[in-house]
Amino acid sequence: MRTEQEIEARLASILANSFRNIKILNWDSFDGKTARIKVRSENNDSYLIVLDHAGSGLVKLNGSPYFELDAYHRMIPLPHGENSLEIEFSPLMDFGEKVNINPGKPFQVDLVRDAYRLWAYGEQAMELTRVIQDQELKSDIYALLTDILKEVPFTSVSKEQILLALKLGKWGGWFGSAEQIIEQDLVEIYTEGGYSPEVYKKALEKLVSGLSNLVTKYGKRGKLIGVGHAHIDTAWLWNFDETRRKVLRTFSTILTLLDKYKDFTFVQSASIYYEWIKEDAPRLFEKIKEKVNEGRWQLAASYVESDTNVTSGESLARQLLYSQRFYLQNFGKLAQIYWLPDTFGYNANLPQIAELAGIKAFATHKVFWYDTNKFPYNVFYWVGPDGSKILTITFGAGKGGYNSDFSASSVYDQWKNWAEKDQPMLYSYGYGDGGGGPNEQMLIFAEAVDKLPILPKVSLGGIEEEIKEISPKDEWRGELYVETHRGTYTSHSLMKLLNRRAEIALREAELWCTLAKSYDKSTFTSLWKILLKDQFHDVLPGSAIRDVYKTVYPELQEVIQKANSIAEGCMKKIAGEGNELLVFNSLPWDREEIIFIDQEVDGCQKIGNLCAINVKAPSVGYAKLVSEPVLPPVSVKEEGDNYVLENKYLRVVIGKDGLVKSIYDKEAEREALSKYSNEIVAYENIPGWADAWDIEKGYKETSFNITAKSSQIISTGPLVASIKFTYEFRRSKIVQEVRMFANSRRVDFVTTIGMKDRELVVKSWFHFDLNVDKAVSDIPFGVIERPTTKNTSWEQAKFEVPIQKFIDLSEHNYGVAVLNDGKYGVSAEGSSIGLTLTKTPIYPDPSTDLEEVTFNYSIYPHIGDWKEANVVRKAYELNVPLRVIRGKRGETKSFLKINSPNVILEAIKGAEDDNAMVLRLYEVFNARGKVSMEFADKVIKLASTDLLELNNIDRDFAIIDNKVVIQYRNREIITLKVYL
Repeated sequence: MRTEQEIEARLASILANSFRNIKILNWDSFDGKTARIKVRSENNDSYLIVLDHAGSGLVKLNGSPYFELDAYHRMIPLPHGENSLEIEFSPLMDFGEKVNINPGKPFQVDLVRDAYRLWAYGEQAMELTRVIQDQELKSDIYALLTDILKEVPFTSVSKEQILLALKLGKWGGWFGSAEQIIEQDLVEIYTEGGYSPEVYKKALEKLVSGLSNLVTKYGKRGKLIGVGHAHIDTAWLWNFDETRRKVLRTFSTILTLLDKYKDFTFVQSASIYYEWIKEDAPRLFEKIKEKVNEGRWQLAASYVESDTNVTSGESLARQLLYSQRFYLQNFGKLAQIYWLPDTFGYNANLPQIAELAGIKAFATHKVFWYDTNKFPYNVFYWVGPDGSKILTITFGAGKGGYNSDFSASSVYDQWKNWAEKDQPMLYSYGYGDGGGGPNEQMLIFAEAVDKLPILPKVSLGGIEEEIKEISPKDEWRGELYVETHRGTYTSHSLMKLLNRRAEIALREAELWCTLAKSYDKSTFTSLWKILLKDQFHDVLPGSAIRDVYKTVYPELQEVIQKANSIAEGCMKKIAGEGNELLVFNSLPWDREEIIFIDQEVDGCQKIGNLCAINVKAPSVGYAKLVSEPVLPPVSVKEEGDNYVLENKYLRVVIGKDGLVKSIYDKEAEREALSKYSNEIVAYENIPGWADAWDIEKGYKETSFNITAKSSQIISTGPLVASIKFTYEFRRSKIVQEVRMFANSRRVDFVTTIGMKDRELVVKSWFHFDLNVDKAVSDIPFGVIERPTTKNTSWEQAKFEVPIQKFIDLSEHNYGVAVLNDGKYGVSAEGSSIGLTLTKTPIYPDPSTDLEEVTFNYSIYPHIGDWKEANVVRKAYELNVPLRVIRGKRGETKSFLKINSPNVILEAIKGAEDDNAMVLRLYEVFNARGKVSMEFADKVIKLASTDLLELNNIDRDFAIIDNKVVIQYRNREIITLKVYL
């Protein structure tokens, strides 16, 4: 019986001998970007192989997109007959590495397919022996291969055969050093070797028979659902334009392989990619439609594989709305799978969001990146806060992850780690991140794995049908918090701020234009799609290269500008022509607030170029701008080394170093702080390769406190009082204006940061005098309660968590909320909150947060818990300011009133298919009941529908003239179509 090395060497010679009739070619032309060549194939097993190229290429066959040329796809199949090929190169390699384009060296090769399969099957059998502990099975495989190799003893190999095998396969024995000797001119030694195809076919049949006997002896274990996939990052280490080229290259390759391998099934997410293909290659798009109809190209939902922590609920709804309706319109079906293998955490409401978008299963990989705990399940029902359940599959726990290669060692490793051995294992294969997908070698490896003992039986039928066999026994309730990449809640402050601003601007524009009966669906769809694209899970999290943000920042600023302009136009239409100042409120409750306007009016407080004025506005409506009196006024004074800000609710003492020494609640007669707060601390954070992504577990090891170098009073009341603090440290700068209003419990910290120093995480800590062990914060379409204790490893791992607009600590009758208008990362430790202000990595964008960014975070002490104090509403008020528009003088008007503080209005939009008004609401108190909504006009008809506006949902409701009363469930997301 031969040794491992002896078997490997002989298998290598079989691989070399599988390449026959090798012709060294020259390109007919190359113009620096495109290489052209004409070749004739005499059979269907001929290939153009390109070695040593630089750049990524789209291969066109007779003028049509056909295949790709990259590091993993160098064997381009040639149809029988005359073939005209051109390869359009991009100067980027698979992971964005910039290169000077080199078309490489072309070869034409005939492949002896059974010889190649014999090598692949033998190689995978040997791969299995390297990972198993069973010495008897290992010995049996060695014995079998020793016997088989007698059928094809070594003959000879040419230099070209060695070269091709060296570049395209795995080598053993002396072949590993082959490049050092093949240049020697020994024609009598290096001659093309190999046997007739029939010899290899016979040897292959004997090997398959022998493997079958081993399966009989040792058995197969479980079942594997093999699904081809190409994980294509919409932007990451390259920009969107390169991704568009990657998509075309990848999809061309997949279609060619689907024609060649009839058992092959492919799954692909991101409807934006299909939109691009429909525009760039219409004939290719039609071929994809054929494969979708055959069930061999399976669709996965979402416009892009988005972030789900920083995105708002409405953004996630639109990710699914636009993708699912595109699929339905173009492919006649909805995607059944929500495929997010690489997103950096999954908010607790995703099961309900997915269910309301017609999705049957959720699939991810990222839970296996946990740095503290081991996620316990591969197959389970994920239960949302409202009780919604979705079948969830976590796959790729082991070698290869979600970009597996179908090697025996990868399959063995992932099956070993598969928790539910009685359930089929999902196995995703294909080169990814930079795209590409499967190649022919993987598909032949899949055949081999199916024939090997102790590995699962392989099904390549795809995921849509196979999930029907899965019946989970376990449930997971709550968020799928990913114990890594915690820095992505903060990296790239401007990205986070623009995302929030764009979400709010689109909300405002859609609401007012719907009410003005001026809703332009195509305009809003196009604006939303820009935002949705930029919410991709490496862009919004701040982990892309600078070139990406040079694209994203201007386009998001344009979205905001256009949405604000559209909103203003629709408000003016509602207001009518005139010169009266009107205050518009898009939130569904009456508001009285001090706002800033850019003109001087009676009763306002002049502050620089702005005027502060106290105004009232009705629920989802408008009123004449009238200066409402506020008593007593807010004041600020200097007392020694301190400043004192005071209104009728709070007395706040701030040291000249910026530390907040006291927040005394006059109404509650208690101190809100346990020690000095707004403690700004910079922490050294150098997590390694995942620089932009991670915050180190031990980030507190090296830190320094930052205190103000200078301070001055800016405004003294009666409506607004504020103090400016300037912090300078190393080469960076923070400027804060601490504000109090006469009629508000909020203390605002309007903060401008410009960071030149790298590898820092900067936090502001507040220490509250509260007896709490839990924190409540908002998530998309809801709220979540998390422990602030560190009793277990699961709690300890959540040292940084994502929020949306607020985090609150509450006792039974008192609490404090930290609100924000563009920050998402926070630490909650006991009764202390650390809001992360900035993170400055070097990789992949060393200029992160160099630009100045201004945002606001607020401390909101309140009587009662977060529900009684309407903290959710206060967070919305900070983010959705009242708007002032000139219009015709008129009466106060409210378009919509909602009587329940626990039912939040997220959006009002025009319907996708008719002239209805669509309302998106959600419940936050974990209550069920009835909510009354009063419209300005008579309600003719109402329908409760899903997120896609396609299917009605049973709901009890009553219509009484202009009022609607609907039944709702705990934590429910509600979509209503209202006809007025």
